[in-house]
Amino acid sequence: MGTTGLTVRITHPFHPLKGQTFDMIGRSPHWGDDRVIYRAPDGTLPTIAAAMTDMEQPDAFRRVAAGRAAFRTVDLLDLLTLLDRVSAPVEVEDA
Repeated sequence: MGTTGLTVRITHPFHPLKGQTFDMIGRSPHWGDDRVIYRAPDGTLPTIAAAMTDMEQPDAFRRVAAGRAAFRTVDLLDLLTLLDRVSAPVEVEDA
C-alpha cells in the first residue's frame, strides 16, 4: 500500500488506464501541472495530471458537456495556435 493510504482512480475518458486504481504516494507540481504520484504495478512511481484522476472534480465544461463533447473550445484554440506555429514557413539565411 502507498504511504498515504489513499488510492487514486484514473478517470480521463481517453487515458489507456481509465478506470484503474493505484496507491497514491503524493501530489505535487511537476512540469507546471498539479500531478499525482502513484505506485504502478511494476513498482515505479509515475505521475499523472490530477485533473485526469478522481482527485479533482471535473471542470465546469466537462460537467455541462456530460460526455457529449470531447474537447473544450479553449483547448481547440490552443491546438490551432500550435498548428499555425509549426506549419509557419521557416526563414533560412543564405551563407
